[in-house]
Amino acid sequence: MYEVQTEQVGDVMVVGYAFPMHSSAGEMALRTTVQSLKLFEDLFGPYPHKTLSVVEADFLDGMEYDGLYFLSNGFYNLYTGYQGEYLVAIAAHETAHQWFYGLVGNDQALEPWLDEALCTYSERLYYEHLAPDALDWWYRYRVQYYQPRGWVNGSIYNPEGYRAYRDAVYLNGAMFLEDLRTLIGDEPFFRFIREYVARYSQKLVSEDDFFNLIEAYSDEDLSPLIEKYFENRR
Repeated sequence: MYEVQTEQVGDVMVVGYAFPMHSSAGEMALRTTVQSLKLFEDLFGPYPHKTLSVVEADFLDGMEYDGLYFLSNGFYNLYTGYQGEYLVAIAAHETAHQWFYGLVGNDQALEPWLDEALCTYSERLYYEHLAPDALDWWYRYRVQYYQPRGWVNGSIYNPEGYRAYRDAVYLNGAMFLEDLRTLIGDEPFFRFIREYVARYSQKLVSEDDFFNLIEAYSDEDLSPLIEKYFENRR
């Protein structure tokens, strides 16, 4: 049985489903989803549905769907009331999937960075705008703690296993996007992201689509970044 909480955000009803023993964690999951929805609409473009649900689930990690995502009960169990926690970070991450996966599709097996790197970086945007006191926690314990390495454009079929895949695609992917933003500047970076979502909404994108569009927003030489983070891209 779930305890259900709701909040209206414009035309969107956000619904949180949490186990009764996790009432406060469920409230935070709902609040983070609401905050992320508002922020990402400002940064990425409109959310396309009338509802968005976050559901506590009895399995590991999170899982995105269109208009709904599951969040592991492990995050709810560990929640202590601080925003620098995985419950908050992963709730922001899964909310971002409504844009990167839900609106802009990609090959999630062979080019997973096109949604997972962008959603991991969206966690950084959440903390930057809405919980700056916990931004350092995010850098230290979500990213730098794992000393991420590996090619950002690797597939899910990493022979070294899930940890190597995650460190390369999610975490090193977020570092690539941070370096890209630093290189081209905030204004071109966010104009690019909004155009990327608008242009490829309801379409499948590729790595080429991503980089070809960047060229319209910046004259900076991206080759050092590409050489650092991407395998077999010229």
